[in-house]
Amino acid sequence: MRFIAHTLLALSLSLPLGSVARAATIAGTDGVNAIGHLPCAAQDGAILTECNFEILRKEDGAFTLRVLLPGGTVRYIYGMDGKITGTDSTGALASKRLSEKTIVHIRPAEMFEIANDLIDPE
Repeated sequence: MRFIAHTLLALSLSLPLGSVARAATIAGTDGVNAIGHLPCAAQDGAILTECNFEILRKEDGAFTLRVLLPGGTVRYIYGMDGKITGTDSTGALASKRLSEKTIVHIRPAEMFEIANDLIDPE
């Protein structure tokens, strides 16, 4: 068991952050909800780090993504059918969907990189 954990750690350290998030997402899924890590930053200009997340999906395509930010704050990001629709923050929300990930900015300082595989309807 230790060998597997060390092998996975070594593999994850050799991959870019976005790949680690996708691998963790797929491995952590039970078909409806998932847990894992995704790249995020909680302060303006901060280097992206890995943040724990849990995604809760509904049958209608809606989802709630809970992200534990550095410092202990939990951020809720809401969406529907692969699109980000809101957040629990009072900051301005902006998102941009790229081919493999969606970049989310919550002004003034938070940033998240979410693998599209995680938020797309199944």
